[in-house]
Amino acid sequence: MADAPLITLVGDFAAASDFEKKHTPFITLAPQGEGVLVNIEVGHEVPHPNGTDHYITFIELYAGMVPIARLDVSPIVTRPRFCVPVDLPAGTVLRAVSHCNLHGWWAFEATL
Repeated sequence: MADAPLITLVGDFAAASDFEKKHTPFITLAPQGEGVLVNIEVGHEVPHPNGTDHYITFIELYAGMVPIARLDVSPIVTRPRFCVPVDLPAGTVLRAVSHCNLHGWWAFEATL
């Protein structure tokens, strides 16, 4: 059985270093009808490189421990960001997880 990957969970984005901000899948929430539009962006304040030698490979979104969306990203032609409309109860913890081909797994959480 393979070991689970180590994930860097950034709890306070404002206090994060530029290196952490570059890799963290930042979440913003916007009301949309009876639900919420979840916006996820890697490189929110500090752009992440997007070349063939250094890039984000994917972003996943979880509601609690349940995966609800995933975006696979290719280097050079795509940007590591996406939006997902959700209809979940207030208090649900959303976790975005991203993967950098050089610097591993990163996560950020927001509560509805």
